[in-house]
Amino acid sequence: VFGRGSAKRDVPPQGDVGLSQTPAPRNPLVLAGFVLVVTAILGAAAYGLNSVTNPRPVATTSSIPAICNPAPGGHPRTNPPRSFSAPPPLNTDGTKQYVATICTDRGLIVFKLRKSTPQTTNNFVNLVNVGFYDGLNFHRVCPNTADSSCGDGSLKIAQGGDPKGDGTGGPGYSLPDEGPKGPYGGGTLAMARAQQVSGSQFFIDTADNSSILSPQANVYNVFGDITAGLDAAQKLQKGDKMYWVSIEIGSAASPG
Repeated sequence: VFGRGSAKRDVPPQGDVGLSQTPAPRNPLVLAGFVLVVTAILGAAAYGLNSVTNPRPVATTSSIPAICNPAPGGHPRTNPPRSFSAPPPLNTDGTKQYVATICTDRGLIVFKLRKSTPQTTNNFVNLVNVGFYDGLNFHRVCPNTADSSCGDGSLKIAQGGDPKGDGTGGPGYSLPDEGPKGPYGGGTLAMARAQQVSGSQFFIDTADNSSILSPQANVYNVFGDITAGLDAAQKLQKGDKMYWVSIEIGSAASPG
């Protein structure tokens, strides 16, 4: 996985097989050992057959909203990586259209990712593909009178992608500024930022925030647009979960 330090998968050593080409005298102890090995092999085969005919129960997705089932292959991930030493390499194809789907408590939200922001789009695609966002929540939803960061109530966003769940976390790196930035119309997808562009936190403009955010020097990387599910995004509440996020290559759904 990209930039995860120097961790390597342990591979068991494969030493000499110990076969001898010189015939050896038969020994009762050797014969007994052979019988035990054959018995163990037959037992393992029987266990394997039982596993096929009577498989262990698999994890279900009963906790996922019905509209989000079946989940796409590979999602939701269990214990996905959420800490990296550097952004992923640029490995997406700039000639192709990437489409992201987020399964939430309020339904499915589909985004067409922009080709004009290759680094931001590439980063999002890579994080999605390793399951980074699976199981994270929307830790900030505005307007919210109980959240002073939402201001006077005119800001309308849903923000998520923080592995800590409190707005202070990220993947361990930041992204470069990338434009064009804004306008922040309803249904646009942008990266959050503090002093630098967040490596994972994003926000959905659930209404037109251009008059609010544009005066802030257009600092947010806008990299996607909702093509379906804006109504679901507008219903999001603080604490709602992203059960899974997936990426497809192809045409996005028609606006809805």
